[in-house]
Amino acid sequence: MLQKALDSLVNNVNGKYVDCTFGQGGHSRGILSLLSAKGALASFDLDELAEIEAKKIKNPNFIFYKTNFNNIADYFSDNELDGILIDCGVSSPQIDEPSRGFSFMKDGLLDMRFGKQVEASCENIVNDYSCEDLERIFKEYGEEIESKRIAKEIVTKREQDRIVSTKQLSSIIENIKKIKTKKNPATKVFQALRIEVNKELDNLKICLNSAKKLLKKNGKLVVISFHSLEDRIVKNCFKTEEPLHEKDLPLFSEQVQKKKFSVSSVITPEKHELAINIRARSAKMRVVTKL
Repeated sequence: MLQKALDSLVNNVNGKYVDCTFGQGGHSRGILSLLSAKGALASFDLDELAEIEAKKIKNPNFIFYKTNFNNIADYFSDNELDGILIDCGVSSPQIDEPSRGFSFMKDGLLDMRFGKQVEASCENIVNDYSCEDLERIFKEYGEEIESKRIAKEIVTKREQDRIVSTKQLSSIIENIKKIKTKKNPATKVFQALRIEVNKELDNLKICLNSAKKLLKKNGKLVVISFHSLEDRIVKNCFKTEEPLHEKDLPLFSEQVQKKKFSVSSVITPEKHELAINIRARSAKMRVVTKL
């Protein structure tokens, strides 16, 4: 959904923009191609590979920050930005490289960190969290209905031998799950663990709340999410109506709170986009406009 994201984001070629998740740099390069010499782009990413890729961009109006996007408010002032892009997906190099530990399809160490600055790896969580905490994150972040059964089995297995590889973990999950679906049995648990390792939902909430202040009037926030948890956070974050209390009534017309943001309906990939990148099949895009 690259072109859709760019078309929705860039409404001022002389403006200042932020790509919160540089990844391989596709969105950043696209934004820069639309900006004039007066425009500017800053990109954020924790990943060492992203930093290497960012150094290849030779543009005086581009700057890269190797930090978590939840720190965006440390770099910009209120009402300074024309647009902010957040792509919540994991980049292909992260998935495809076994040593990163993101994939249950390839054997590698249980890592899953977006960058070395992240303290606890997936191995730490799998082996050190209590059974109750494992069950909670599988249920909340993976929406895994067999979370209790899986958590108990992991605790049993780790008492025999520390779980250190993706294949070890995926085999445990596959063997204990009773409900079979078309998806790999480990899909939801691996998603939940990745979210917990990188504190993805917490960081997203922080960034979204910062965006409210950093965007100019008519500024755009484009968020590409890949599961309902992320999309729900985006919708809830920009609900501007405050609850009314009896003491506030009656309200006069000038007292009614004006809507501060508009949020688009979900935009999904088209068939030709899926033919190019099947991993985009679960992508959902929303465009938020500051009014």
